[in-house]
Amino acid sequence: MPGKSKYVIALLFSTLLLFSGYFSHLHAVATKGLSEKSPSPQPSPPRGEGVSGCGSISIGAVPTFRIDSNDHDDDYKIGAEDVLQISVWGNEHLNQEVIVRPDGKISFPLVNDLRIIGLTTEDLRKIITEKLASFISNPEVSVVVKGINSYKIYVIGAASSPGVIVLKRKTNLLQFLAMSGGLTLAQNADLKKAYILRNNKRLPVDFEKLVEEGDINQNVDLLPDDVIYIPDNFPKRITIIGEVKAPGTITYKNGITVLDAVLMTGGPTEDADLNDTRIVRKTLQGNSKEGKAAVIKVKLKDIMKKGKLEKNIKLEPGDTVHVPAGIL
Repeated sequence: MPGKSKYVIALLFSTLLLFSGYFSHLHAVATKGLSEKSPSPQPSPPRGEGVSGCGSISIGAVPTFRIDSNDHDDDYKIGAEDVLQISVWGNEHLNQEVIVRPDGKISFPLVNDLRIIGLTTEDLRKIITEKLASFISNPEVSVVVKGINSYKIYVIGAASSPGVIVLKRKTNLLQFLAMSGGLTLAQNADLKKAYILRNNKRLPVDFEKLVEEGDINQNVDLLPDDVIYIPDNFPKRITIIGEVKAPGTITYKNGITVLDAVLMTGGPTEDADLNDTRIVRKTLQGNSKEGKAAVIKVKLKDIMKKGKLEKNIKLEPGDTVHVPAGIL
């Protein structure tokens, strides 16, 4: 049996070699896969140049921080009543939450009062760092805007919410009008006479072109303390009285006709004498605010029944449409 034993031993040895090679292959494949997926080591950032808003620590060096700020801080100008968080690394007793006073100043330990209205957070960080350098070696300062309270817009007139509106981010005029009532605003406001007052000067902005025609050249960015005046368009509204189903006033629109006005108030009643419909129009004379009332007769029945559209007179702002009752 010695020959058979040698054969068995040789077979076992070959099997071990086969499995050894197989596992070596698996190990090589796995190692290669991991090396391909693993990112190559990146060099450590230089001192003070860590990820924005986070600390970057290097061995043997004092941890340093870049200015902690949100996206709006980059160009945001600090204003009165804003809330700021000022921190000094390694000097927790200096960390302060401060509110900008109405005079535009803040108080901070070791640097006394600072006037900061109109500065960015980066401007303020540099100023405080420079002043603290007389007391602290290599001060690392961060400034964060925690609350924006100075971006105030004053609204007067036909807006749905007149008064003081505090914005929290950069806002243009069209965005603001949408916030202030949108379609309701367009119906009740005299956009032709609306304006923005900035530093006691009227801006050349045409609200009507912006809202009615979509002229984005009129879509200016609003600034803190802008005043927006939007007068009511009541004097320009069309009044419909008499034999219509829902007498009242409607908003004047360019091109609106007497038939449009009657239909917009529910249409005529059964008692209406349509061919005796009248438009009362006030006409001004010269520079006088008072004028005479002109009466224009309209045969509304001929327009509706016979399609005589040439008699469908266009209305003007402030017109009154009277649909009288017929004589029984």
